[in-house]
Amino acid sequence: MLHHLRTLALNAIALPLLSCALLQGRFSEYAPEVRLKEINLRGFDFNGADLEYIYTIRNKVGFGITFSKLAFQIAVDGKRMVDASNDKNIVIKANDSTDFTIVQRVRYVETVEAIFEFAKKDAVEVALNGAVGIYINELIGSLEVPIEAKKTVPVPKLPQVHFGSLDFERMNLSNPLNPQATFTLRFNVRNPNPFEVKIPKVEYAFSAAGTSVVSGARTNQVLKPQADSAITVPVNLAGRNIVELVPKLRDLNSTDYRFTSAVEFAVMGQTVSLPFYYPK
Repeated sequence: MLHHLRTLALNAIALPLLSCALLQGRFSEYAPEVRLKEINLRGFDFNGADLEYIYTIRNKVGFGITFSKLAFQIAVDGKRMVDASNDKNIVIKANDSTDFTIVQRVRYVETVEAIFEFAKKDAVEVALNGAVGIYINELIGSLEVPIEAKKTVPVPKLPQVHFGSLDFERMNLSNPLNPQATFTLRFNVRNPNPFEVKIPKVEYAFSAAGTSVVSGARTNQVLKPQADSAITVPVNLAGRNIVELVPKLRDLNSTDYRFTSAVEFAVMGQTVSLPFYYPK
């Protein structure tokens, strides 16, 4: 008796689910065709990518249907970053088609710290999976049509600092008690990306032969897309101790020296600092 009641209970649960699945299959002929038309990368930066998905819905039946709901998830290299759902109310006439667009900002990573490791990649796969809800009529109700799309998206590259040279300009020995020398420090800040990068601050320091030669910072630099920004720094030295230092600075091939720099840039609303050293 107990076994019989248990069987009836299981059937009571399973039959509605089975009936729903059969109903979906039976009325699948009423489901519209949803086709991915194109995916466009509208832009990207250190925070994420702007993607545009364009789909076409084709109503295959002789009466109007309603595009009632859209739900989707977007993953970056398999990690879910977007989960969205919204109601629609778009009527598609009999045997007619219409396009709909998903415009979505997709973050690459969840934390600022992760951007440094992430930037080592050349590209990532951004995958969209979801469903289009279609209301057919009162008899049939609503059906869901799955959608998916994948696109390889480039990864933004971090700014780079490259040491150039320390060039001798002139030396003034007219005052033996206070000799003077002038050099020019040259280095480049490179933006390898196809978008403009704003740099709040670039710090620099140069030392040689155990002596700090120059240090400082440039602020509010704007790096043009895929270009080098050349920075020149005048270096003015004075004092009797430079008499021995200047020949060493003029021959860096035979002198131990160190150039250091740090570039600030914004990621996810925070300012991070990227250090550089030369020689490494």
